[in-house]
Amino acid sequence: MRARLRFTGLALAISAVATAAAGDNADAQHVQFADPPRAVADFSLTDQRGHALALSKLRGRPVLVFFGFAHCPDICPAMLQTLKAAHASRDPGMRRARIVMISVDGERDTPAAMKAYLEPLSKDFIGLTGNAADVTRIATDFRAIFFKGPPLNAAGDYNMQHTSQIYLVDAQGRLRAMFFEPSVETLVTITRQIAEEKTS
Repeated sequence: MRARLRFTGLALAISAVATAAAGDNADAQHVQFADPPRAVADFSLTDQRGHALALSKLRGRPVLVFFGFAHCPDICPAMLQTLKAAHASRDPGMRRARIVMISVDGERDTPAAMKAYLEPLSKDFIGLTGNAADVTRIATDFRAIFFKGPPLNAAGDYNMQHTSQIYLVDAQGRLRAMFFEPSVETLVTITRQIAEEKTS
């Protein structure tokens, strides 16, 4: 499922920067800006090394947040490859950004499982996992959804259904943009724009 939520209070305001990043208006439609920027409530989950990590610890740099799970058959690999390609860019603004994947499948995604899943992509990626109640609360703040699908077989295997957006949080901890299957160029350009903002 690729649910695309309507975000109350978030205006669709594609800027000239988004258009330039996309190269045409079609790809610019893959970006939705938070207008006005909205503070994201701080939270703490367990990272892939087994340590507690709070979102506030990443302040001072942009953060790209993605909700997914290690057994995901299609959406997660595609979005993570986009994030990997963007992170590999030589763009200094993009290089400052942190990439965070929050697991929606804490039942299976232990810290060790998250490490095994993300490390081949990039040792710089951060994987966070926790119990369902905590992750549901965090996802709700981002206006993301996920739920456990029905059993796939007698062994009880299952998939998680979840939204596929990538969320851009600025250096001050505010939600600034949501990306819907963006091109690498769009992801890099918008992230750079946010990273280079001067704060008072």
